[in-house]
Amino acid sequence: MIVPRRRFFILLAIGFAFSLLGFISPAAGGLQYLYYLALMIAAGIDIAMIPRKKDFSVKRTHEKYLSIGAYNPIRFSVTNRSAYRGDIEIRDEYPDEMETIDDRIVFPSAPMSVISASYTLRPLKKGDYSFPGAQMRVSGRMGLIARQYRYELPTEFKVYPNILELRKYLMMFRMNRLEQIGYKRPVHGGENEFDFLREFLPGDNYRKINWKATAKHRYPIIEVDEKEYNRNVFTLIDSGRMMTTRYGDLTKLDYAVDASLILAGAASRKKDFFGLLTFSDKIHTYIKPSRKNRVLNEVLGVLYKVEPDYLRTDYIAAYRYLMHRLRKNSIIFIFSELYDRIVSKDLIRLLQLLSDHHQIYFVSFEESEETARGTTLDEIARRVMQEEQTVEKESVVKELSKTGIKTIRVNAGNIKQKVVNTYLSL
Repeated sequence: MIVPRRRFFILLAIGFAFSLLGFISPAAGGLQYLYYLALMIAAGIDIAMIPRKKDFSVKRTHEKYLSIGAYNPIRFSVTNRSAYRGDIEIRDEYPDEMETIDDRIVFPSAPMSVISASYTLRPLKKGDYSFPGAQMRVSGRMGLIARQYRYELPTEFKVYPNILELRKYLMMFRMNRLEQIGYKRPVHGGENEFDFLREFLPGDNYRKINWKATAKHRYPIIEVDEKEYNRNVFTLIDSGRMMTTRYGDLTKLDYAVDASLILAGAASRKKDFFGLLTFSDKIHTYIKPSRKNRVLNEVLGVLYKVEPDYLRTDYIAAYRYLMHRLRKNSIIFIFSELYDRIVSKDLIRLLQLLSDHHQIYFVSFEESEETARGTTLDEIARRVMQEEQTVEKESVVKELSKTGIKTIRVNAGNIKQKVVNTYLSL
């Protein structure tokens, strides 16, 4: 398809100036025809020098699994096999459940060359998706005319929980730089067994220097001892209607899933056992606490399928299911939502029952709804209801704390750091 560019329309508009001059001098009117003839010849040459569709090879590449809520790089590689250059603009055909800051990729393409460029895509829902194709517009050297092509580039992919954040956590853990991304450094040391060697850092105990390794590497190396806890770290994820509320761009359940995934990675690196239970009106998935190497893959496979539903959550059924399977004293993180004593009666009961035998951390989302400030009757009533709900929620949280149940207040920006840092601080 032939598409005139902006420059062509600007030059076309300039030609109308000769029409105005024609009222003053007839000779100026003749210049208009010559001007338009020159413009049409230039446009024809521009079209002739644009590479054809067959002269290009277009390839899209990306990770097999994209991360929900994160900006994932999508790369395009274009091979120009013609003898002509062209300015290329690519627009990808991505699913409606995703967003991007700018879906245009613009770059020049020299003759007989291969060039790559990328844009970022942010999925807002987990699941199976596909890219059908991509639109490519190629402008001529003079920038007057462009040809538009469509390439069939079918690609299947899955949107998972935020595995980009998990990879970042694991990488920074290996580099002993977790504090740079907002996480606490795990507590090493103790009276137990040797764990690993690493480079000496400011603040380390110089008595732990391994002189043999230091002589070999020619810079200080210390021994790090790991406290061998073998603790159970367990997460309960409510996937009922309380977690369907959108909290920013994602649902509360999506944020709970992401935090649980990073928590699983942290537990695996601390050599603790990690387990998981997802439930709503019934039990959906259960992973027995384990510290095997495959536990992260198992957790990822389960969390990928977790979707919120609009059914009432049966908290007591979840407790009955868990009490026969989780006999060892455990650190339990519960992701749900607390409203008032009546609505959250069963949730409060679950927390109290579990606290008799386990260390409980309840993850509560801070209110994101803006407080009503108007003076109309409806706005005043809304403000009073909001304040009453906040006061009652605070009262419930204080009562829970007296029984040893700790509440972690989170929002969309800090839920992963707060949950994981709470675990690393224990």
